[in-house]
Amino acid sequence: MKIITKGRIMILLGFLCFGIAANIVVNNEKEDLAAGVSAAGLLEGVEEQITNAPIDPNPTGEMKSIDINGQSFIGIITIPAIDIRLPIQTEWASQNAKTSPCRYKGSVYENNLIVAGHNYQNHFGNLKNLVAGDNIIITDVDGRQYYYEVTYMEDIGTYDVDAMDEGEWDFTVFTCTIGGASRVTVRCDFVKMVAPGSGASVTKEIENAVSEDKE
Repeated sequence: MKIITKGRIMILLGFLCFGIAANIVVNNEKEDLAAGVSAAGLLEGVEEQITNAPIDPNPTGEMKSIDINGQSFIGIITIPAIDIRLPIQTEWASQNAKTSPCRYKGSVYENNLIVAGHNYQNHFGNLKNLVAGDNIIITDVDGRQYYYEVTYMEDIGTYDVDAMDEGEWDFTVFTCTIGGASRVTVRCDFVKMVAPGSGASVTKEIENAVSEDKE
């Protein structure tokens, strides 16, 4: 019987580790793709149910929600700088976040909304590329659009839960870094609210239509 040398064992272990790493990468890519497809389908459902006819011009308290395929949503997050437009689920849960970002806590009506999402490329994987001055828009289920401006970015430790809610930021969005050692955290200040049917809303629709024609 041949004796397997230490060098051969190390080589075999190397191949094994490489195989495991490759399998993880493939599974992550599949999960990322599935998350993008799922979010796109849910986004379409949310957009179809947005009323664009708010009754209360200045709502307070909890945000209204709508149901899509047994899941609850409070609206849509749009981040033009990184080409993101995704539905926001009402409550955070690890399983929920596999399909779309979630409300971590708070409300746009109270200027304290926090939204969390996975770092899939099709979700918040490029959140780290935002810079001060970029816009983030939250659209509620009545069609009101809440505009925020990125003011500050920081990395918060994964287990430093209290730090996420520190400060008087109007809006916060975050995701985990690759490996999960910390959280990329984007802090924003409120800019304005645009209600459906307002002059600003109509102007925006015209601008979007002209832009689409040029494309």
